[in-house]
Amino acid sequence: MAWRAQVDPAIWPGYLSSGARILGRRLRGHRRHPGDAPAICRAVVDSCWTGGYLAASGGHFRQFWTRDLGFSAKALVALGQGERVRASLSWALDAWAPAGRVTTTIFPGRRPRDVWTFGVDSLPLLLRTLEVVEAEDLVARHGGWLGREVRRYAELVLDRSTGLVRDDRVFSSHRDTVRTRSNAYANVMLAVLDRALRETDWFASPVPAGVEDRLVETFWRNDRFVDRPDTGEVTGDATTAPFVFGVVPDSLGLAAALRAAAEAGLADPLPLRYAARRDDSHEDPLQRRLVPDYQGTAIWTSLGAWYLALLLRADPAAAAPIAAAFRERIERDGTVFEVFDGRARSVAHLRPYRGVAGLFTADEAMLWAANLVVGLKAAGPG
Repeated sequence: MAWRAQVDPAIWPGYLSSGARILGRRLRGHRRHPGDAPAICRAVVDSCWTGGYLAASGGHFRQFWTRDLGFSAKALVALGQGERVRASLSWALDAWAPAGRVTTTIFPGRRPRDVWTFGVDSLPLLLRTLEVVEAEDLVARHGGWLGREVRRYAELVLDRSTGLVRDDRVFSSHRDTVRTRSNAYANVMLAVLDRALRETDWFASPVPAGVEDRLVETFWRNDRFVDRPDTGEVTGDATTAPFVFGVVPDSLGLAAALRAAAEAGLADPLPLRYAARRDDSHEDPLQRRLVPDYQGTAIWTSLGAWYLALLLRADPAAAAPIAAAFRERIERDGTVFEVFDGRARSVAHLRPYRGVAGLFTADEAMLWAANLVVGLKAAGPG
């Protein structure tokens, strides 16, 4: 990761304010919303609205995160939050316009920065979210520099000799405390970019045709996606992202891929872990000391919401107990936590993740609760 980014004066005030909110939560406890699980999730989503944009959470990550909005955009629209999504996009585009750069995050004072390096998913998810809310007017207003960003993305990300993501540099991804190169998730994002551009014709796609076929050829192994072809590891993001973003059809082997993830231990006691075993050699050195295994064997509700949605498509009967487990956990907590400690062996014993000496505690009231609302509704009454 970029050490310069981790000491950037634009970033630390935002994290200091987040730290103050973490301390306040340790003293007062987290905010509990009343009602059943869907009602709690809806209240959580409402708590993310700052008046100008939808923050990543109503807890301590009150910044704008491109990734989190992109993950949740379709569900937010389904929940009647489309105008807030549009307002958030307008706010962010205005913040990015002076420098003409899309970033992972926008910190207080409308200061855009990447956490902790260039995000392989930032521009793809931005364009996809603009498409979801049919924001052609915003694209027209910012088209000059957005077109340049598409070309810059290709220069930084695309290996023209393979038509895949470059493997000679590190990118920020959903696992932004882990060094990510050309893995399955990164190449899904390349396909998301290509599809958004070809469907909208806003800008010419720099991605050679056939990116979906190259993704399957490189990362699909009969009944599962693997994180990287040289490791063969089944991971939470490699399993879910290709199907969630519609890059491959369910008929490729969705049910089999979900079974492979479960057999690897990623879905127990609640989905979903990034990995079955921690590999600290890929963790950022500073983050490893502060938040070890944060994005390894810990249980992420963002991935869990994806897993539930996909299982409902592949095997609704198998999804029922998982939906019930999410309802139980959400109603017990009165919120949607970001990530749980991966050492728990039952849903009842899940606890929010804590970093070294409790300096960091998993966030609460996550924007991606929107995805859980949609999933729980599809699962039917508990």
